Amino acid sequence: MATKQYDQTTKEWLVDSGVPHWESATSPRKSKEALPYTEAGIPNLVVREMPILEGSNTQGFVLSSNRISDENKNRGLQPNLFMRPGAGNQTAAHELEHLLARQNAGFATEPRDRFAAMVGDPTRKTVIPQFLKGLKQALPHLKEKYGIGVDDGYMTPAFIDKQGGVGLYEIFATLAGAESALNVDLTKDPELRKTMFKDKNVREAYNAVTGLRQTRLDARDLPPYTRIPEPPEPGMLDKVKKYLGFAKGGMVERNTSDNRRYL
Repeated sequence: MATKQYDQTTKEWLVDSGVPHWESATSPRKSKEALPYTEAGIPNLVVREMPILEGSNTQGFVLSSNRISDENKNRGLQPNLFMRPGAGNQTAAHELEHLLARQNAGFATEPRDRFAAMVGDPTRKTVIPQFLKGLKQALPHLKEKYGIGVDDGYMTPAFIDKQGGVGLYEIFATLAGAESALNVDLTKDPELRKTMFKDKNVREAYNAVTGLRQTRLDARDLPPYTRIPEPPEPGMLDKVKKYLGFAKGGMVERNTSDNRRYL
């Protein structure tokens, strides 16, 4: 990826953030690993490796202001993704979630607030604590099956207990980032549907505020941050039809001479 000059606001915010030698602190990403598919939602993305992050506990970051007056600056800010050299795609995917939120909703924290509104928990005192309780229960499964939380300070019982409600947008960025990096859908995992994703409203709202649902790639797409109802679960009749050998179009005549299975 070609080197791009910093825009003026990024220069100012790097200085305000105290990044030393910010003018020469980065270089284009050297990894040849393809970025997660969510990069499609970030036009003109610039991925910069930042060697000064080596030896720190920061794998990557994006710039974003939480001041209400900076909403338009956030939306128009050059989409820089700063990464520690050697950081993997789950780090990139996590930070892409923040860029999508900053670009489309004005603030990196917005997925938390929109999720809370969608599930009817604006004070984060009812549905969200239940989600966080399920998340804690799911941590061993997330780590063992997906590698989520192996090196992530947001996916620990201590963070979840003390800052989970406020830091929910970071938890979502980790979960959704893993989904895009690994190309999986966590809301369909049978084990997670027993814990953090057992509530249908939670699943629909989470899907609405993460990944490419935060943007609009085509004019025919639904507006960003819109819940999409899940299809109904297969009923008993559907299961019976499957085992009786019905195809989608109904009964089919069997030809037993060709040894094919008709399901």
